[in-house]
Amino acid sequence: MKKYLFLFIIPALVLASGGHDGVKDYDVLWRSINFILFFGILFYLLKGPAKAAYQGRIDGIASRLEANQKILKESAARKEQAKKDLQDAKVQGAALIETAKKEIVFAAEKIKNATEQEIANLQKSFDEQKSFEARKIKKEVVSEILDDVFASDDIKFGQDKLVKIVEKKVG
Repeated sequence: MKKYLFLFIIPALVLASGGHDGVKDYDVLWRSINFILFFGILFYLLKGPAKAAYQGRIDGIASRLEANQKILKESAARKEQAKKDLQDAKVQGAALIETAKKEIVFAAEKIKNATEQEIANLQKSFDEQKSFEARKIKKEVVSEILDDVFASDDIKFGQDKLVKIVEKKVG
């Protein structure tokens, strides 16, 4: 700092000499002293506020840096939590897929069993309906034959003979 002050004062001393008329004015020395005093007082008065302003700027930058570091750490923590949540979701998704596959197999088996049971019921119903219709037709045929036999007076059969005729017709 003293170097700069010295370099600043030397040109003032050299260039501050008066005119070239031969009269030498040594007022430069007092002006230089006055300037040094003024600059010293100015430096003394501005040193505190300048230092405080500079320190305030440093503190402001440090607080912003701390806030940014805190936000960065929180972001990193959220990122890690998101990664963990993603892994958990993947595991749960895989478990859900396996459960869905098992449910599909179970549902397919259940539908297959229900369909087989329904087919068996329909087959049984068809067989019962077929036997019922066969008995119904036999009864109609027997009834028709008996009506024809009893309607004609020419033919007189005994009971044994009638049973044999019906058995032939039905069988």
